[in-house]
Amino acid sequence: MNQPSYKRFLTKLFYHAPSASSSGQHILGLTNTSTMNRHTKNQRTTIRWHGDGPGPNAPTVNLTFINPDDTQTTISARVGETLLQCAHRTGIEMEGACEGVCACSTCHVILTQELYDQLMDETEDGALKENEEDMLDMAFGLTHTSRLGCQITVTEGMEGSVFTLPKATRNFYVDGHKPTPH
Repeated sequence: MNQPSYKRFLTKLFYHAPSASSSGQHILGLTNTSTMNRHTKNQRTTIRWHGDGPGPNAPTVNLTFINPDDTQTTISARVGETLLQCAHRTGIEMEGACEGVCACSTCHVILTQELYDQLMDETEDGALKENEEDMLDMAFGLTHTSRLGCQITVTEGMEGSVFTLPKATRNFYVDGHKPTPH
């Protein structure tokens, strides 16, 4: 049977993409049809690098947030989660209007110079990613040590670090929507 050209195209695109692992799982979370029998062909699989972050048994570090009202809150953050994820999980008032996809500046945080330098040393070329720089340009109260919480992954070296939340954010939702963590 002759498939329409768009179906052939989609089959090649989704099922014959380069393998993401030796187990046959592909970039888009689809399994390789050449290794499947007719009963499991076209079956969706989970993408193993996508999820809610580290589990509850992950090592933790203590982080302190200086809130917009100048009160301090110390939380236990899981190593491997983003700063935005740990803030939402522990009730810190960090907006994250784009839900952590680096498409806004509402998770803007101000770091100490020492922590900022440490994080910059850990980047590939010692610079921020271009999309984070673009979003930071829109941040309220931008400083030379500003970062986006959704782009900072908690590490064991952050034990005792302090993050300052700005006094306001630029939330571009017309109705001022603040997403709730899920």
